[in-house]
Amino acid sequence: MITKEIMDKIFKDPTTKYELIEFDNLGKPLHQIIEIYPKTASTGRDAGKTKYFMKSFVPFSSGKEEVQVFDETGKSNPEEIVRQLWVYKLLNHYEYKPEELELEKSVHFGTEVNTKAADIVVYTDATKQTPKIIIEVKKPKRKDGIEQLKSYLNAEGSPVGVWSNGSDSIILFRPYPANFDDTLTDLPKRGQEPKDVLEAKRTLAHLKRSFNFKKIVQDLEELVLADSGKDEFNEIFKLIFAKIWDEKEAEENRPNQEVEFHKALDPEITYDRINKLFRKACEEWPGIFKENEDIELTKRHLQVCVGPIEGVRLMGSNLRIMDDAFEYLLPSEAKKKKGQFFTPRHVIEMCVRMLNPKRTEYVMDPSCGSAGFLLHAMEWCYPATSADDRELRKHRYAGKYLWGIDFEERAAKTSRALMLIAGDGHTNIFGPDVSSLEPRSWYETSSGQHLMQKLISSKLIKNKIAKEDEANVIKDDDLAWKYFDELKFDIILANPPFAGEIKDKKTLVQYELGKPALKRAKDKAAKEERDVLFIERILKFLKPGGRAAIVLPQGKFNNSSLAFIREWILRKARLLAVVGLHPNSFKPHTGTKTSVLFIQKYTDSQLSDIQNIKQQVAAACPDYEAQIQTLLTTFDSEVDIQEENIPEEIAELLFEAFGEIENEVADEEVESTDADDETPKDLEDLIAQAEDKISDLRRELLGEKQKLENLDSDVEALEMTVQQEIDVISANWSGTKKDLNAELKPLKDKLKADKKALKDSQKEKSKKIKAAIRSLENAIPEAEFELKKLTNKGKLELLLNDDELLGTLKERWIDAEVAKKLDYPIFMAVSERGGKNNSGDYDYLTDDDGNLIEFEDGQPVINQDLVNFDLSASDLNDVISIPEEQLCIAEAFVRFAQKHKFDFWEVK
Repeated sequence: MITKEIMDKIFKDPTTKYELIEFDNLGKPLHQIIEIYPKTASTGRDAGKTKYFMKSFVPFSSGKEEVQVFDETGKSNPEEIVRQLWVYKLLNHYEYKPEELELEKSVHFGTEVNTKAADIVVYTDATKQTPKIIIEVKKPKRKDGIEQLKSYLNAEGSPVGVWSNGSDSIILFRPYPANFDDTLTDLPKRGQEPKDVLEAKRTLAHLKRSFNFKKIVQDLEELVLADSGKDEFNEIFKLIFAKIWDEKEAEENRPNQEVEFHKALDPEITYDRINKLFRKACEEWPGIFKENEDIELTKRHLQVCVGPIEGVRLMGSNLRIMDDAFEYLLPSEAKKKKGQFFTPRHVIEMCVRMLNPKRTEYVMDPSCGSAGFLLHAMEWCYPATSADDRELRKHRYAGKYLWGIDFEERAAKTSRALMLIAGDGHTNIFGPDVSSLEPRSWYETSSGQHLMQKLISSKLIKNKIAKEDEANVIKDDDLAWKYFDELKFDIILANPPFAGEIKDKKTLVQYELGKPALKRAKDKAAKEERDVLFIERILKFLKPGGRAAIVLPQGKFNNSSLAFIREWILRKARLLAVVGLHPNSFKPHTGTKTSVLFIQKYTDSQLSDIQNIKQQVAAACPDYEAQIQTLLTTFDSEVDIQEENIPEEIAELLFEAFGEIENEVADEEVESTDADDETPKDLEDLIAQAEDKISDLRRELLGEKQKLENLDSDVEALEMTVQQEIDVISANWSGTKKDLNAELKPLKDKLKADKKALKDSQKEKSKKIKAAIRSLENAIPEAEFELKKLTNKGKLELLLNDDELLGTLKERWIDAEVAKKLDYPIFMAVSERGGKNNSGDYDYLTDDDGNLIEFEDGQPVINQDLVNFDLSASDLNDVISIPEEQLCIAEAFVRFAQKHKFDFWEVK
């Protein structure tokens, strides 16, 4: 077998092969750098077996010159290949000589010789007296070994150490006599010292485009951030924004595109340099950080953090890799609590392709998170491969047509960072503390006020501002719902948070989809799920004819109790498509099954036509009141009405409005009261218990009212008793009237005092009694309501007396008849290859030999069926000619849309 075939067997995990990016810059494919050859054993127990070896680029300390890397049993030694590639890199890239390297050098700890050996030691010269660099290698995927490396460095006195597993690496540096708490962005070449690396001028061309940013962040956490006492997320983002500004400035304004984001030998100089860049970034992009905010890391901590970041090129880097890092930075508990998860890129691309945004259409994501939808819309509408293209795109498209809102601070920062990395420096990302669901919140922050100003200046609000409101429209939050409730965006792309509830009554009353929650709650606190309100908000953000893609839990599509949501949507918009996503799509964060809803808001003309159809069919609407009354009359003598006797549409509404009968059991499991009675005995017992409870409540209410009457009679009795005493004294008095009054005064004063004391006492008693009466007066109808809910018969009585529910019943029939007349086609699909495994790791496509299939840019191809990335927007203009086997769900929808003449996918 040739070297490549053996390497493919050794690195049979495609992601492992893909992650050998440490050696991407060696100028040759890896299988051309090393040579693996077979040898067949001729003696001993292995006689006749073939093993595979590779020749070492320099001899080992023991003198051996070759090492086994594979055998026929599948046993392999990937770590050795990583070591030899590092040796090759040291010789050919860093220009060291073979005699200056030593492999598997025993490390001395005092008088002892350690049983382990350093993988590679680089010396200052061929005498091998002074260690300069020690390299500890691991096989791909291994994460351990940094502490082991530090022990070698301390024992040997080497100033520089490298830990590497072939894809990730970190370079430790000790400015003697300090500890190994610093890092370098690169190794010193032969003849260089660490300070030469630190002081070397760098340009954009020197920065790496292939890197694992998530691993960089993890290394920073291990080395310093976890012990810094600062907010890791915020401090890393300060460095990211400083780095992006530096790259932007280098590309646009500096000679030779020289970068300044790198550390100096002196931590003081490093801090001043990086903090200055951060402050410049804050000036360029205000509102992301607090005013006059500085980097809060200590100078020593910052010195370590700059090293791993300074050597990479953020602007234009792979966005999925950056997504992984930013998602890692968000605490998983916070993500679960808020239901916010980064949407996989292939899900986003499917949504964008299916809705086909144009360059002159306004696109909004009201819960933009990492801005994935906006980024893909930008790439779809206005691809850019150079700095000039990105600059044109930024000013001609992104800065005008792409809009995003996110309430959560970290999500808002993430979206801004990724948009900047993609090359858009003037995005309309608004937040934090700006809620799409509550425009009143916009008045409370500078970002929210900026949002309102931009919406007005861009003419994206539906209602024209009255002259008397012009001065106060962004000052008086009483005008929030008047002017910022309905907007005029062409496209909404959203994955709203699944978790959380809105409980503020002032917010709920503004939503038609909030009314059922208010009705259900009665006198209790109302609540509705956040994503339900997002559905209505998205429709209101769209202009007539606008279209939307919304990721939602599948329960919103098939839960019978949520039919009111689906009915509301279908009255406002045409259903274009429903795509069921794979259950693994949002793992490892949640296993919630999700679907994507694609809709197009009706125009005023379409709504008028639909209204005409409604009027035509409304006359034939069944008389449901008469049907229900007939049922109640027919079964008047029965305890209940069996469900099979109730029309299906009425039975469905009863279930949605009132639920199933609690504690109901099957007839065959319960002994009936008599042979002909089909009502379960348990149900009769429940009814009897409920009736007894109501009787008890009524008796208790009468008792409380009697107590209240008795309080008044107590005062009357006191007055009567004293008056009798006064009458007796007056009748027997023989003196003057003046003396009589003097005699009666103490008695009257006592009456007055006793009466006041009694009334004060009764006031408290009366207060408690009246509260009890009010509670009972509320409890009795509630108990009667619950009693009626125990039977279908009772539910029918409730339905008959509820004008809103009767209206729902009639509207459903009319809607169904209208749907029959409209009879438009709907695209339905379910993803069978979701791109992730059960653990939530990405699943990549491999060829027949198990090799990773990659795009031209080296990115692995995810095993998914939502979108074919090989097909471009121009290809889809002639999607009819594309073979069926090349169509994923997105492209199949485009063919469907063109066939049915959807206005946004017309054949050009």
